[in-house]
Amino acid sequence: MPASRFPPRGCPRPGRDDGGRPGATPRPKKSLGQNFCIDPRLGEEVLARLSPASGDEIWELGPGPGALTRLLVETGATVRAFEIDERWRSELETRFGERATFHWGDFLELDPAPLVPAGGGFLACGNLPYYCATPMIRRLIDLARPPDRLVFVVQEEVARKAVALPDSAAYGFLSAQLQLRAEVKMGSIFPPSSFRPAPKVSSAILELRPLTLPPDEFRRRQRALWLLSAMLRQRRKMAVNLLRQALPHQPWEAIFEQVGLSRGCRGETIPFATLLAMVDAVPETGWPHALRVPGPSGSP
Repeated sequence: MPASRFPPRGCPRPGRDDGGRPGATPRPKKSLGQNFCIDPRLGEEVLARLSPASGDEIWELGPGPGALTRLLVETGATVRAFEIDERWRSELETRFGERATFHWGDFLELDPAPLVPAGGGFLACGNLPYYCATPMIRRLIDLARPPDRLVFVVQEEVARKAVALPDSAAYGFLSAQLQLRAEVKMGSIFPPSSFRPAPKVSSAILELRPLTLPPDEFRRRQRALWLLSAMLRQRRKMAVNLLRQALPHQPWEAIFEQVGLSRGCRGETIPFATLLAMVDAVPETGWPHALRVPGPSGSP
């Protein structure tokens, strides 16, 4: 599925040329999910929600022609951009010089951890290809020090899933995975006409503000996600039966009664607070090896 891109000021309309001659504008690649944004309101909202300061470091995923990059460098922030399409290398590195640092290659195949700044504000933004938006977002929020704010253009359906609450039609594992780790908001929706070539679906702004979680609370929420993943594998089955298969030695009927759940409920209806209460009801020795508290040597 396509993603949004911002054309720089004065660029020819995308798609006129394949970039085969000097000075030509590369045509959007369908294989990379590229579409170019022609609605300036989109870039303005990304920047407003990101709200960078001059001392911040901003990671931009997928700068494409570099129009959003231009807005970012004008704030005085340090810009580090990741781009897979090397057809833009000469254009971007020449235009921005030392004002932005570019990393070329697939972001999902790079190790971003050594690049995370040790101090100061750390932000992330970009126009994500629909087909890999979710893993890219997860990779960022899974960093030992995630960005303070993340603002992305994603498929509208993905944004709606990200903000969906339990017991709603759009709620799923992605909803919980993001909301147990961050404050998640959905911004404006942009129709296909905001892009050229026009995609088949609408796009939306997704804003995330990762929570500061102590190690014990982080582990607690990881366990909650583990339980939820077991309960969502077969949505039509009762949660208690699925949990019996996942952790067969726990008294799940008693745990459900303890946290106020009916025996016949399904996993997608369980509120986050109740899900965390279920985690607390399982003893330390009841969890799989990978989810137990490490001992002094790093081993459970």
